[in-house]
Amino acid sequence: MITQRRSAVRLATIAAIIVLFLFLSSVFEPRKTAYSCRTLWSCLGFGGRHRYTHAAIPDDTEIHVKENVLRDGTLYFEHRIPHADPAILFLVLNKDGASWSSDFRSGQRGIYDFQDLLVSTELNLTNAALAIMTASAEEFETLKAASDRLPFARTSIFYRKDTSTGLSYENRHNHSPEAQLERRSAIATMRNYLMLRALEDELHLVWLDADVVELSPRIIQTMLRHSTDNREAGIITAECHQNQMDNYDKNAWKVNSPDLKGTIGDGDRATAVQSLVDTRLMIPDLIKDTKDSEIIPLDSVGGTLLYIRADLVRQGLTFPHVNVVGTTWNQFGWIGVETEGICYMAKGLEGGGCFVLGGHHHIRHTDWG
Repeated sequence: MITQRRSAVRLATIAAIIVLFLFLSSVFEPRKTAYSCRTLWSCLGFGGRHRYTHAAIPDDTEIHVKENVLRDGTLYFEHRIPHADPAILFLVLNKDGASWSSDFRSGQRGIYDFQDLLVSTELNLTNAALAIMTASAEEFETLKAASDRLPFARTSIFYRKDTSTGLSYENRHNHSPEAQLERRSAIATMRNYLMLRALEDELHLVWLDADVVELSPRIIQTMLRHSTDNREAGIITAECHQNQMDNYDKNAWKVNSPDLKGTIGDGDRATAVQSLVDTRLMIPDLIKDTKDSEIIPLDSVGGTLLYIRADLVRQGLTFPHVNVVGTTWNQFGWIGVETEGICYMAKGLEGGGCFVLGGHHHIRHTDWG
């Protein structure tokens, strides 16, 4: 009897230890571990954590830090290495702490997890700048505190109160056309503000959504190489998926109906939208059986990962805040707001072609969100 009781206690103790370990390995996230330590497992060095292998900022470097209010009321913070000359500018929109989302491997993510993603690119971050705009005063302070974790040539953080009436982050997948148009119009204006405020003398812009958690190896370097080798490849994106969804970013596609490339009459707009949805070619179909070295033309791109050659912006390229395709003097168009319209806007600009990486290049979006 006593032996059985001891065995039961022993088994209960072992079960409790296993449950505790699984719980900790799922949600334990030391927030201020450099380059992120999302889970206990990754903290122990067995996966998920990336090490920055390039040169860090020398200890005797005099870092320039400033914070001020811009003339439009935006609160601005900057962490800059003097005399640095970055070639790449990463751009990120952040509504608040929830924007980083959560993933099956961790609890709620944050800026330190996102920094880990940037480290995974294997880029020398002293040759890159990072600009983030948030609508949360609390997140603004968190971003400031994390600004010295990586050796970016320049980190720019903007805090602007959210004045849009668009959908909340939690309800952003509401498929009402009116709601999505309102939401994406607001995002376009935010993208333009951040892009035009943050761009200095960089050659390359890389938009990265806050809730992206994984990049295929050297995907950014591949985009840069294509843009250098192919003058027309000024805008490049990549396949985006979730663990349970092969094609997450449905704003990237190619028109596959000749009828949609001509003039659409006022009475045919709704039919044209439905025809586009029914016939367009999505990224998984376009890159099927392609090689990693290929790029495939697109008519529309998404923004989860989006490369833009900076000289396109200097030529005047911005994200349209209205449906721009089919715009007349009397009314807006029938398609083409935000990222879906930027390829249309780039037509006629030198180097304004839109493409998607072929082969196995991809990014992964968080599972929750």
